[in-house]
Amino acid sequence: MLLCVACLLRPEKSAGLRILSLLSFCVSIQFLYVYFLLKGIYFEPSFLNHLHIPFAWFLGPGMYSLYSVTVREEKFTAFERSFYLPGILLLILFPILYLVLPQIFSSRPVDYFEKGSTSWSDILLLGAYSANLVFYSSIVWQTRAAFRLERLKKDAGARILLFVVIGSGSVTSILVISYLIRDIHLLFISVLSTVIYAVAGYLAQIYAPEVFSEMGPSMRDAYRNSRLEGVDTTDLENRLESLMTKEKLYLQEDLSLSALANQLDIKPYQLSEFLNQRKGTNFAKFVNGFRVAEAVRILQKEEGANILSVAYRSGFNSKATFNLAFKSIQGVSPREYLRKSKVS
Repeated sequence: MLLCVACLLRPEKSAGLRILSLLSFCVSIQFLYVYFLLKGIYFEPSFLNHLHIPFAWFLGPGMYSLYSVTVREEKFTAFERSFYLPGILLLILFPILYLVLPQIFSSRPVDYFEKGSTSWSDILLLGAYSANLVFYSSIVWQTRAAFRLERLKKDAGARILLFVVIGSGSVTSILVISYLIRDIHLLFISVLSTVIYAVAGYLAQIYAPEVFSEMGPSMRDAYRNSRLEGVDTTDLENRLESLMTKEKLYLQEDLSLSALANQLDIKPYQLSEFLNQRKGTNFAKFVNGFRVAEAVRILQKEEGANILSVAYRSGFNSKATFNLAFKSIQGVSPREYLRKSKVS
Protein backbone atom coordinates (compact mmCIF):
# COMPACT_ATOMS: atom_id res chain seq x y z
CA MET A 1 0.00 0.00 0.00
CA LEU A 2 2.92 2.31 0.76
CA LEU A 3 4.35 1.59 -2.68
CA CYS A 4 0.94 2.34 -4.22
CA VAL A 5 0.78 5.74 -2.50
CA ALA A 6 4.44 6.49 -3.26
CA CYS A 7 3.86 5.91 -6.99
CA LEU A 8 0.88 8.30 -6.97
CA LEU A 9 2.84 11.01 -5.13
CA ARG A 10 5.86 10.94 -7.45
CA PRO A 11 6.26 14.27 -9.33
CA GLU A 12 6.54 12.55 -12.71
CA LYS A 13 3.09 11.34 -13.79
CA SER A 14 4.06 8.54 -16.17
CA ALA A 15 1.79 5.71 -17.32
CA GLY A 16 4.26 3.20 -15.85
CA LEU A 17 3.92 4.68 -12.34
CA ARG A 18 0.12 4.72 -12.53
CA ILE A 19 0.06 1.06 -13.58
CA LEU A 20 2.57 0.13 -10.85
CA SER A 21 0.35 1.92 -8.34
CA LEU A 22 -2.68 -0.09 -9.50
CA LEU A 23 -0.72 -3.35 -9.30
CA SER A 24 0.53 -2.55 -5.78
CA PHE A 25 -3.01 -1.78 -4.63
CA CYS A 26 -4.46 -4.98 -6.13
CA VAL A 27 -1.72 -7.18 -4.63
CA SER A 28 -2.31 -5.52 -1.24
CA ILE A 29 -6.01 -6.37 -1.48
CA GLN A 30 -5.14 -10.04 -2.15
CA PHE A 31 -2.83 -10.14 0.88
CA LEU A 32 -5.43 -8.46 3.07
CA TYR A 33 -8.13 -10.97 2.14
CA VAL A 34 -5.84 -13.94 2.78
CA TYR A 35 -5.32 -12.46 6.25
CA PHE A 36 -9.11 -12.16 6.72
CA LEU A 37 -9.54 -15.76 5.54
CA LEU A 38 -6.91 -17.14 7.94
CA LYS A 39 -8.27 -15.12 10.88
CA GLY A 40 -11.94 -15.89 10.14
CA ILE A 41 -12.86 -12.22 9.67
CA TYR A 42 -16.10 -11.64 7.72
CA PHE A 43 -18.22 -8.63 6.83
CA GLU A 44 -21.75 -7.49 6.22
CA PRO A 45 -22.89 -6.90 3.53
CA SER A 46 -21.58 -10.34 2.54
CA PHE A 47 -20.43 -9.38 -0.98
CA LEU A 48 -17.51 -7.58 0.71
CA ASN A 49 -16.12 -11.00 1.64
CA HIS A 50 -15.54 -11.68 -2.06
CA LEU A 51 -14.37 -8.25 -3.21
CA HIS A 52 -10.81 -9.47 -3.70
CA ILE A 53 -11.97 -11.41 -6.77
CA PRO A 54 -12.49 -8.40 -9.11
CA PHE A 55 -9.09 -7.01 -8.09
CA ALA A 56 -7.45 -10.35 -8.89
CA TRP A 57 -8.61 -9.88 -12.49
CA PHE A 58 -6.57 -6.65 -12.70
CA LEU A 59 -3.22 -8.31 -11.89
CA GLY A 60 -2.52 -9.99 -15.24
CA PRO A 61 -3.56 -7.01 -17.38
CA GLY A 62 -1.61 -4.70 -15.05
CA MET A 63 1.57 -6.75 -15.42
CA TYR A 64 1.16 -6.82 -19.21
CA SER A 65 0.45 -3.07 -19.41
CA LEU A 66 3.52 -2.30 -17.30
CA TYR A 67 5.61 -4.47 -19.61
CA SER A 68 4.04 -2.83 -22.66
CA VAL A 69 4.77 0.78 -21.68
CA THR A 70 8.23 0.16 -20.19
CA VAL A 71 9.70 -2.57 -22.42
CA ARG A 72 7.80 -2.36 -25.69
CA GLU A 73 7.64 1.43 -25.21
CA GLU A 74 4.18 1.49 -26.71
CA LYS A 75 1.16 3.59 -25.81
CA PHE A 76 -1.66 2.26 -23.66
CA THR A 77 -3.98 1.07 -26.45
CA ALA A 78 -7.76 0.55 -26.50
CA PHE A 79 -7.11 -3.16 -27.06
CA GLU A 80 -5.10 -3.37 -23.82
CA ARG A 81 -7.82 -1.48 -21.95
CA SER A 82 -10.21 -4.29 -22.87
CA PHE A 83 -8.12 -6.65 -20.71
CA TYR A 84 -9.46 -4.80 -17.64
CA LEU A 85 -13.14 -5.28 -18.53
CA PRO A 86 -13.70 -8.49 -16.49
CA GLY A 87 -12.43 -6.83 -13.31
CA ILE A 88 -14.39 -3.62 -13.91
CA LEU A 89 -17.63 -5.51 -14.67
CA LEU A 90 -17.26 -7.65 -11.54
CA LEU A 91 -16.70 -4.57 -9.36
CA ILE A 92 -19.92 -3.09 -10.72
CA LEU A 93 -21.95 -6.33 -10.62
CA PHE A 94 -21.07 -7.54 -7.12
CA PRO A 95 -23.04 -4.87 -5.17
CA ILE A 96 -25.91 -5.02 -7.71
CA LEU A 97 -26.15 -8.81 -7.43
CA TYR A 98 -26.09 -8.54 -3.64
CA LEU A 99 -29.11 -6.23 -3.68
CA VAL A 100 -31.03 -8.58 -6.00
CA LEU A 101 -29.79 -12.03 -4.89
CA PRO A 102 -27.98 -11.67 -1.53
CA GLN A 103 -28.01 -15.45 -0.96
CA ILE A 104 -25.43 -16.09 -3.71
CA PHE A 105 -22.78 -14.48 -1.48
CA SER A 106 -23.62 -16.66 1.54
CA SER A 107 -20.63 -19.00 1.11
CA ARG A 108 -17.39 -18.08 2.87
CA PRO A 109 -14.04 -18.16 1.01
CA VAL A 110 -12.66 -20.56 3.64
CA ASP A 111 -15.39 -23.13 2.82
CA TYR A 112 -13.50 -23.98 -0.36
CA PHE A 113 -10.59 -25.26 1.73
CA GLU A 114 -12.35 -26.56 4.87
CA LYS A 115 -15.55 -28.09 3.44
CA GLY A 116 -14.36 -28.97 -0.06
CA SER A 117 -17.30 -27.09 -1.62
CA THR A 118 -16.88 -25.04 -4.80
CA SER A 119 -18.94 -21.89 -5.39
CA TRP A 120 -19.16 -19.67 -8.44
CA SER A 121 -16.91 -17.14 -6.68
CA ASP A 122 -14.17 -19.77 -6.20
CA ILE A 123 -14.27 -20.56 -9.93
CA LEU A 124 -14.01 -16.85 -10.75
CA LEU A 125 -10.98 -16.44 -8.49
CA LEU A 126 -9.19 -19.49 -9.88
CA GLY A 127 -9.98 -18.20 -13.38
CA ALA A 128 -8.37 -14.87 -12.51
CA TYR A 129 -5.14 -16.49 -11.28
CA SER A 130 -5.04 -18.78 -14.32
CA ALA A 131 -5.49 -15.77 -16.61
CA ASN A 132 -2.62 -14.07 -14.79
CA LEU A 133 -0.37 -16.99 -15.68
CA VAL A 134 -1.35 -16.60 -19.34
CA PHE A 135 -0.41 -12.91 -19.32
CA TYR A 136 2.80 -13.71 -17.47
CA SER A 137 3.71 -16.48 -19.94
CA SER A 138 3.15 -14.06 -22.82
CA ILE A 139 5.66 -11.62 -21.32
CA VAL A 140 8.24 -14.38 -20.79
CA TRP A 141 7.79 -15.62 -24.36
CA GLN A 142 8.28 -12.15 -25.83
CA THR A 143 11.52 -11.65 -23.86
CA ARG A 144 12.81 -15.22 -24.24
CA ALA A 145 15.96 -14.02 -25.99
CA ALA A 146 17.22 -12.70 -22.62
CA PHE A 147 17.39 -16.19 -21.12
CA ARG A 148 19.92 -17.74 -23.47
CA LEU A 149 22.98 -19.06 -21.64
CA GLU A 150 25.49 -16.89 -23.50
CA ARG A 151 23.49 -13.78 -22.66
CA LEU A 152 23.04 -14.70 -19.00
CA LYS A 153 26.82 -15.09 -18.64
CA LYS A 154 27.61 -11.54 -19.74
CA ASP A 155 24.46 -9.54 -18.94
CA ALA A 156 23.73 -8.73 -15.27
CA GLY A 157 20.35 -7.26 -16.25
CA ALA A 158 19.36 -10.56 -17.85
CA ARG A 159 20.31 -12.46 -14.67
CA ILE A 160 18.18 -10.12 -12.55
CA LEU A 161 15.33 -10.58 -15.02
CA LEU A 162 15.67 -14.38 -14.69
CA PHE A 163 15.50 -14.01 -10.90
CA VAL A 164 12.30 -11.96 -11.23
CA VAL A 165 10.78 -14.44 -13.69
CA ILE A 166 11.57 -17.52 -11.58
CA GLY A 167 10.42 -15.85 -8.35
CA SER A 168 7.18 -14.38 -9.68
CA GLY A 169 6.34 -17.45 -11.71
CA SER A 170 6.95 -19.80 -8.79
CA VAL A 171 4.84 -17.77 -6.37
CA THR A 172 1.93 -17.50 -8.82
CA SER A 173 2.14 -21.23 -9.61
CA ILE A 174 2.09 -22.11 -5.89
CA LEU A 175 -0.96 -19.89 -5.47
CA VAL A 176 -2.83 -21.70 -8.26
CA ILE A 177 -1.76 -25.13 -6.96
CA SER A 178 -2.97 -24.24 -3.44
CA TYR A 179 -6.46 -23.73 -4.88
CA LEU A 180 -6.33 -26.80 -7.09
CA ILE A 181 -5.44 -29.12 -4.19
CA ARG A 182 -7.42 -27.08 -1.62
CA ASP A 183 -4.47 -26.57 0.74
CA ILE A 184 -4.89 -23.41 2.84
CA HIS A 185 -1.38 -23.80 4.30
CA LEU A 186 0.10 -23.71 0.80
CA LEU A 187 -1.93 -20.56 0.17
CA PHE A 188 -0.35 -18.99 3.24
CA ILE A 189 3.12 -20.07 2.04
CA SER A 190 2.55 -18.45 -1.37
CA VAL A 191 1.56 -15.13 0.25
CA LEU A 192 4.44 -15.24 2.74
CA SER A 193 6.85 -16.07 -0.09
CA THR A 194 5.59 -13.10 -2.09
CA VAL A 195 6.16 -10.75 0.84
CA ILE A 196 9.69 -12.07 1.47
CA TYR A 197 10.46 -12.01 -2.24
CA ALA A 198 9.18 -8.43 -2.63
CA VAL A 199 11.11 -7.19 0.42
CA ALA A 200 14.31 -8.89 -0.79
CA GLY A 201 13.90 -7.32 -4.22
CA TYR A 202 13.22 -3.90 -2.68
CA LEU A 203 16.31 -4.07 -0.43
CA ALA A 204 18.47 -5.31 -3.32
CA GLN A 205 17.27 -2.38 -5.44
CA ILE A 206 18.26 0.06 -2.68
CA TYR A 207 21.74 -1.39 -2.11
CA ALA A 208 22.54 -2.32 -5.72
CA PRO A 209 20.54 0.12 -7.92
CA GLU A 210 23.11 -0.04 -10.73
CA VAL A 211 22.38 -3.76 -11.26
CA PHE A 212 18.61 -3.30 -11.36
CA SER A 213 18.96 -0.36 -13.74
CA GLU A 214 20.30 -2.80 -16.34
CA MET A 215 17.15 -4.92 -16.27
CA GLY A 216 15.04 -2.49 -18.34
CA PRO A 217 17.51 -2.25 -21.26
CA SER A 218 18.00 -6.04 -21.15
CA MET A 219 14.28 -6.66 -21.47
CA ARG A 220 13.90 -4.10 -24.26
CA ASP A 221 16.82 -5.60 -26.17
CA ALA A 222 15.51 -9.14 -25.64
CA TYR A 223 12.05 -8.13 -26.81
CA ARG A 224 13.46 -6.62 -30.00
CA ASN A 225 15.70 -9.60 -30.69
CA SER A 226 12.84 -12.05 -30.17
CA ARG A 227 10.70 -10.19 -32.71
CA LEU A 228 13.43 -10.59 -35.33
CA GLU A 229 14.19 -14.18 -34.35
CA GLY A 230 14.62 -16.37 -37.43
CA VAL A 231 14.96 -13.40 -39.80
CA ASP A 232 18.13 -13.00 -41.86
CA THR A 233 18.52 -9.26 -41.37
CA THR A 234 21.29 -8.91 -43.98
CA ASP A 235 19.14 -10.57 -46.63
CA LEU A 236 16.14 -8.53 -45.48
CA GLU A 237 18.07 -5.28 -45.85
CA ASN A 238 19.19 -6.21 -49.37
CA ARG A 239 15.68 -7.16 -50.49
CA LEU A 240 14.19 -4.03 -48.93
CA GLU A 241 16.75 -1.85 -50.68
CA SER A 242 15.95 -3.55 -53.99
CA LEU A 243 12.20 -3.03 -53.58
CA MET A 244 12.63 0.65 -52.80
CA THR A 245 15.38 1.64 -55.26
CA LYS A 246 14.76 -0.66 -58.23
CA GLU A 247 11.04 -1.39 -58.10
CA LYS A 248 10.24 1.97 -56.44
CA LEU A 249 7.37 0.67 -54.31
CA TYR A 250 7.31 4.01 -52.51
CA LEU A 251 5.54 5.49 -55.56
CA GLN A 252 2.42 3.57 -54.55
CA GLU A 253 0.19 6.02 -52.66
CA ASP A 254 -1.48 3.24 -50.68
CA LEU A 255 1.73 1.47 -49.67
CA SER A 256 1.31 0.23 -46.10
CA LEU A 257 3.48 -1.51 -43.54
CA SER A 258 1.51 -4.73 -44.05
CA ALA A 259 1.82 -4.56 -47.86
CA LEU A 260 5.57 -3.99 -47.75
CA ALA A 261 6.03 -6.73 -45.13
CA ASN A 262 4.06 -9.09 -47.36
CA GLN A 263 6.42 -8.32 -50.25
CA LEU A 264 9.34 -9.20 -47.97
CA ASP A 265 7.61 -12.35 -46.65
CA ILE A 266 7.82 -11.29 -43.00
CA LYS A 267 5.35 -10.15 -40.37
CA PRO A 268 4.46 -6.41 -40.15
CA TYR A 269 5.76 -6.22 -36.57
CA GLN A 270 9.10 -7.70 -37.71
CA LEU A 271 9.47 -5.06 -40.43
CA SER A 272 8.53 -2.35 -37.93
CA GLU A 273 11.15 -3.63 -35.47
CA PHE A 274 13.79 -3.93 -38.20
CA LEU A 275 13.24 -0.31 -39.27
CA ASN A 276 13.27 0.86 -35.67
CA GLN A 277 16.27 -1.17 -34.51
CA ARG A 278 18.47 -1.26 -37.61
CA LYS A 279 17.46 1.93 -39.43
CA GLY A 280 16.57 4.12 -36.46
CA THR A 281 13.26 5.18 -38.02
CA ASN A 282 9.64 4.15 -38.45
CA PHE A 283 7.74 3.03 -41.55
CA ALA A 284 6.27 6.43 -42.46
CA LYS A 285 9.60 8.28 -42.19
CA PHE A 286 11.42 5.52 -44.05
CA VAL A 287 9.05 5.60 -47.04
CA ASN A 288 8.75 9.40 -47.03
CA GLY A 289 12.54 9.66 -47.26
CA PHE A 290 12.43 7.93 -50.66
CA ARG A 291 9.42 9.96 -51.76
CA VAL A 292 11.04 13.27 -50.87
CA ALA A 293 14.24 12.22 -52.68
CA GLU A 294 12.11 11.44 -55.75
CA ALA A 295 10.40 14.84 -55.46
CA VAL A 296 13.77 16.62 -55.26
CA ARG A 297 14.91 14.77 -58.38
CA ILE A 298 11.79 15.89 -60.28
CA LEU A 299 12.08 19.50 -59.08
CA GLN A 300 15.72 19.66 -60.16
CA LYS A 301 15.04 18.04 -63.53
CA GLU A 302 11.83 19.81 -64.54
CA GLU A 303 11.92 23.58 -64.43
CA GLY A 304 8.60 25.11 -63.35
CA ALA A 305 7.16 21.78 -62.19
CA ASN A 306 3.72 21.95 -60.56
CA ILE A 307 4.01 21.26 -56.79
CA LEU A 308 0.78 19.23 -56.59
CA SER A 309 1.79 17.15 -59.58
CA VAL A 310 5.20 16.48 -58.05
CA ALA A 311 3.54 15.38 -54.80
CA TYR A 312 1.39 12.76 -56.53
CA ARG A 313 4.19 11.60 -58.82
CA SER A 314 6.41 11.07 -55.76
CA GLY A 315 3.92 8.77 -54.06
CA PHE A 316 2.19 11.21 -51.70
CA ASN A 317 -1.60 11.18 -51.55
CA SER A 318 -2.05 14.83 -50.57
CA LYS A 319 -0.28 18.15 -50.89
CA ALA A 320 -0.39 18.77 -47.12
CA THR A 321 1.35 15.47 -46.34
CA PHE A 322 3.91 16.20 -49.05
CA ASN A 323 4.68 19.66 -47.67
CA LEU A 324 5.11 18.37 -44.10
CA ALA A 325 7.36 15.48 -45.11
CA PHE A 326 9.42 17.62 -47.50
CA LYS A 327 10.02 20.34 -44.91
CA SER A 328 10.93 17.84 -42.16
CA ILE A 329 13.64 16.34 -44.40
CA GLN A 330 14.84 19.28 -46.49
CA GLY A 331 14.25 22.03 -43.91
CA VAL A 332 12.22 24.14 -46.34
CA SER A 333 8.89 23.79 -48.12
CA PRO A 334 8.80 22.50 -51.73
CA ARG A 335 7.96 25.99 -53.02
CA GLU A 336 10.87 27.56 -51.11
CA TYR A 337 13.17 24.82 -52.37
CA LEU A 338 12.08 25.51 -55.93
CA ARG A 339 12.59 29.26 -55.50
CA LYS A 340 16.08 28.81 -54.04
CA SER A 341 16.99 26.44 -56.85
CA LYS A 342 16.04 29.10 -59.43
CA VAL A 343 18.11 31.75 -57.64
CA SER A 344 21.17 29.53 -57.50
